Amino acid sequence: MIVLIDHQDSFTRNLEHLLAGFDEVVVTDRKSVDPQLTQSADMLVLSPGPGKPSDYPETQSLYLTWRGKKPILGICLGFQLMLESEGARIIRQARVLHGVETDIATDPSSMTYRGMGEVLRVARYHSLQIDPTSLHSLPASIRLTGQDPMGDIPLSFEDPQRKLFGLQYHPESFLTTSGKQLIENIRHASLDDNGATRIPS
Repeated sequence: MIVLIDHQDSFTRNLEHLLAGFDEVVVTDRKSVDPQLTQSADMLVLSPGPGKPSDYPETQSLYLTWRGKKPILGICLGFQLMLESEGARIIRQARVLHGVETDIATDPSSMTYRGMGEVLRVARYHSLQIDPTSLHSLPASIRLTGQDPMGDIPLSFEDPQRKLFGLQYHPESFLTTSGKQLIENIRHASLDDNGATRIPS
């Protein structure tokens, strides 16, 4: 079961539809998360949403509670919230990108982009970004896997040891090519061959 933490974003239902192709999905508002629900989840997904990560202390607390214990995927706001919680800084982007298609540079040797090549066309909806100068503050286990080739803006990461994944862009958008394969790769990397969640010791 995938538990999708909703930040009241218009893309949440699109994301639910994409995830439902892989497992049962339960959507829950970030202010009313049932601890038993998260306990029984195989994966947590932090949805996009308006504002900045610090506007969502409930989700930050949830992330800190479950990181390293369950696979977590953050999309857009969720991506920023995860990296800010790990030590990165959020800054305003020079150019606001709302519904813009761009090519991003990816690492095909990563779990996220396995079998997908070095360039991916994605849909971006964000006015905030991770400050590249703050990346040195992240744990060594976090690997940046995608970036804007024009501005070196971090656009995806993975932490295979703790089963943490993040995408700044929207895989559920029709403007993102191979969104289904992205989720399939991340889902596969989060599970054992028998479907059991890997929990680091």
